[in-house]
Amino acid sequence: MTEDIRNIYCVGRNYALHAKELGNDVPEEPMIFSKPTHALHPASGKLALPGDIGEIHYELELVVRIGTGYKPGMTVNELVDGVALGIDLTARDVQSQLKEKRHPWLLAKGFIGSAVLGPFRPFEGEEAFGALTFSLVKNEAIAQSGSPRDMIFSLQRLIDFIGTRMGLGAGDVIYTGTPAGVGPLTDGDTLEMKLAAGGKEETFGPLYVDLI
Repeated sequence: MTEDIRNIYCVGRNYALHAKELGNDVPEEPMIFSKPTHALHPASGKLALPGDIGEIHYELELVVRIGTGYKPGMTVNELVDGVALGIDLTARDVQSQLKEKRHPWLLAKGFIGSAVLGPFRPFEGEEAFGALTFSLVKNEAIAQSGSPRDMIFSLQRLIDFIGTRMGLGAGDVIYTGTPAGVGPLTDGDTLEMKLAAGGKEETFGPLYVDLI
């Protein structure tokens, strides 16, 4: 239930190929930003987005939910109780302008509807999480695909980094980063998210993009 979500933490440049496709250096430590809870949007139905701020890019991500308060030394398996798919939507032109001014990214990352989130499934442990594969289908063609095996920073590293600096509690969620293949949305696009585990695949959506 999205109303139970407290904090939305997001990880930038956690897949090397994605960092390179945008011309960015691969980070040496996790890059963390956040979104307001007003940005949350379900993974199906009409996705109304601002059409007057330049290109809005899709970034498919695995999202984990924290089930209990973080304490140093706690493991992923003790802390995480759910996993879902989400899309971190980014106003790319706005982000580029903010980077040039050395300003925070919030205006580019936190607009209403910019945190698409599917339903959570039980977290079955860090090993099972590493075996997941996920993909984004845009207009019936695969636009992105990835696996957490390719993440630069492990889930444990992300949780320790965030937990020791900003805190983590029950109801917090972490968007763990996007693989390569991000791109712009246009009015009328249709999006579906797919999550595969143990030979079974679930589909979430569709989302219908409406630039207003």
